[in-house]
Amino acid sequence: MTTHFTVKLGLEGLSPMKVIERGRAHVVAMTGNPVYATPTPPLATVTAACDAAESAEIAVTTNGGKQDHIIRNERLEELKELIRELAGYVQAVSQGDEEKIASAAFATRKLPEPSGVPPAPGNLRVRITTKPGELSIRWGGVEDRRIYQLQINDSDPLVEANWTLLLMLSKNFHTATGLISHKAYSFRVCAVGADGIGPWSDIATSKPL
Repeated sequence: MTTHFTVKLGLEGLSPMKVIERGRAHVVAMTGNPVYATPTPPLATVTAACDAAESAEIAVTTNGGKQDHIIRNERLEELKELIRELAGYVQAVSQGDEEKIASAAFATRKLPEPSGVPPAPGNLRVRITTKPGELSIRWGGVEDRRIYQLQINDSDPLVEANWTLLLMLSKNFHTATGLISHKAYSFRVCAVGADGIGPWSDIATSKPL
C-alpha cells in the first residue's frame, strides 16, 4: 500500500504568538528554497501579516482594551488564512513528498488510504467588468481541495503549450487585471487535494473592455 503524505496545519489551539512564530518559520524555510520558486501567497505578504499580527498582539498585552482584542483577532485570522493558502501551495508543489513538505517547515500526516484526486471544477465563468483590461473569473467550489490552480491562455486554447499558470489561490474567484483590451483570453482551473492534482475544468473565454 502506498503511503501518501499531506500538509498538517496544526494551528488549532496555538497562542497568537505561536501562530506568528509558525508563519515566520515558513517564511525562513521557504526563502531561497529551490523547491518553492514562486510561493503563493508571496512570502513578503506572509511576513507583513506576521508583523501586523505581532503589533496587534503587543497592543493587547499592553492595553487589553476591547478594540485591541478585536483588531488582534482580525489580524490573526488574516495570518491563519495566508498560512492555509501557503499549505495548499506546498501540497501542490511537493506532490505529497514528505521531505519537500518538511523543507517548508510544515508537519505531515499519513494518508494510507487515499480518497482520490478532486474532480474538475464546474461552471467556470469569465465576465467583463466596468474597467478596461479586466476580467472576472468564477467557478464552482470543490470539496476537500487544498488550493486551485488557475491558468490563462492568450492564444489558441487547443494548444497545450500556450497555457501558463496565472496564480494559485484558495478561493473560487479571481479578477485578472492588466490584460490587453479587446483581446481574447481563455482560462481553465483545476483543484489540488491531499492526493494529487485533479483534471482541468472546461475552458472559458472572454475579451476585456
